[in-house]
Amino acid sequence: MWKKFIEDDTLSIRYMIIKICFMKVLQIHKFHTKERGGGSVTSYFETAKYLKEQGHEVIFFSMTDPTNEKTKYEKYFAQGFDLSENMSMWKKIRLLPKTIYNREAMKKMEKLLIAQKPDIAHAHNIEHYLTPAIYKVLKKHHIPIVMTLHNYSVICPNYKLFVRGKICEQCKKTRYYKCFTNTCLKGSRAMSFVGMCDAYFNKIFKTYECVDLFLAPSHFLKEKCVEFGMDPQKIEVVRNNYTPINISTHEDLNEDGEYFLYFGRISDEKGIDQLINAVKKLYDTGKLKEKKLYIVGKGPEESTLRAQVERLQLEDVVQFLGFKKGDALTQIIEKSLFVVLPSIWYENAPFAVLEAQSLQKPVIVSDLGGSRELIDEGRSGLVYKSNDVEDLANKMTKLLDKTVQKRQEMGIYGKQKSEELIADSEKIIKIYQKLVKK
Repeated sequence: MWKKFIEDDTLSIRYMIIKICFMKVLQIHKFHTKERGGGSVTSYFETAKYLKEQGHEVIFFSMTDPTNEKTKYEKYFAQGFDLSENMSMWKKIRLLPKTIYNREAMKKMEKLLIAQKPDIAHAHNIEHYLTPAIYKVLKKHHIPIVMTLHNYSVICPNYKLFVRGKICEQCKKTRYYKCFTNTCLKGSRAMSFVGMCDAYFNKIFKTYECVDLFLAPSHFLKEKCVEFGMDPQKIEVVRNNYTPINISTHEDLNEDGEYFLYFGRISDEKGIDQLINAVKKLYDTGKLKEKKLYIVGKGPEESTLRAQVERLQLEDVVQFLGFKKGDALTQIIEKSLFVVLPSIWYENAPFAVLEAQSLQKPVIVSDLGGSRELIDEGRSGLVYKSNDVEDLANKMTKLLDKTVQKRQEMGIYGKQKSEELIADSEKIIKIYQKLVKK
């Protein structure tokens, strides 16, 4: 009898060791396409890539879309839908229940869990599409849940803590009705009503309490969530997964570039209008040294910014290159002098900083949010006082005045710093293993 007990116990230990060393990890995001979702989608795919490289099995759960990356798990995906700004108010009202409590996503999740039996689930951005209601299904099946906080969705109905050009924290102490009264979501009453209802629903039904551990890509985001009432013991700082970009061997890095660069979404919270104003100051004082600003990306503020450039008579100095990705974007970054990310909202841990650093480019960021955590002041880049155009212009002048060699030294150090952050990938696996053991 004792021999049988020992044998059974040994088998259980062996099974647990195998289970921990080779986990089945469910990655969840509302988008399974690289055409949407920005940095959170990058993190979703990068995490999956890293896990596969380490020998773990990755299962995906998302929503259907014609531009989706191919996967055998798409048969389990929930039906996709669009919450674009062009949607009629009536259609938005009809979709309201689904954006708060997606029953179809819950049913599809149930089928996936029964068929695939993952060891752990890692959720990224799911709000208003898959909805946090799917966490209830995961808990029913005793699946540990990790959620990366790519934005402020767990404490702010519009995800940004930013409304009409200013930081906003009026929803603190669960005053989510402020989202509706201030029309915080895209200036729309209907969308803001959805945001308010969603926040109150998740609070009342404690959907986020199903999450075992939240991952914050920056210390700033963790501190802000704790300030809003979240349990600090349930939040761990883990940097986003990121694969450094290799520098092209054909580029002559000793040549001086003709431009400095902004790349990313063209929207009001990015502060590009202030960057253009800073360029105007340099242009008027002769400190621009015949260099130009290239703006790469697309977004709702492009026409407004083009009008600003025309009004300031900077058409020969500021150029809009449109949306670029892959090798095309890499080459533009490589040939630049430095990168400027002038955000006026609480950035979390922008991939743009890591991309620029991996290509050995100094980066200028504002002192708001988590961006400054990625910069070693004076060594890999510069930090300026947010909303201070004069200080931004001064920091740009500093980099323009540096020799090519000095900028290269900053770039090399920045690349080393960005590579240090990759160690957090191992941290994620250790977190998974700890939760699976419980």
